[in-house]
Amino acid sequence: MLNSKLDELLEEVEKSSFKSQELDTNIALNVQEISDRIQDRNERKKYAYRTFIFLSSFTFLVLLIVVFSGFSKALNFNLDDTVLIALITSSLASIVGIFILVMRYLFR
Repeated sequence: MLNSKLDELLEEVEKSSFKSQELDTNIALNVQEISDRIQDRNERKKYAYRTFIFLSSFTFLVLLIVVFSGFSKALNFNLDDTVLIALITSSLASIVGIFILVMRYLFR
């Protein structure tokens, strides 16, 4: 009878040690998940800023070309109308496409 009580106590101790190991594992996983989310947020901020700078400079460059072509006689910079239409259309498509792809990837 005394041995059976002792065996029961030993089983309870073993079960509780397994539960504490499981708890430690869950805590470690939760801590890692939180640090991953913090890192993801920082990366999102960084790449969103870089995307904004890239798209802003790209838009400024296209706008500069259009303005230069407006002052074509003064600056001796001449582009045909079809070239300007193709430039504006393709650059707009590129800007929108890059923006959609990057933002969907970053903020899904």
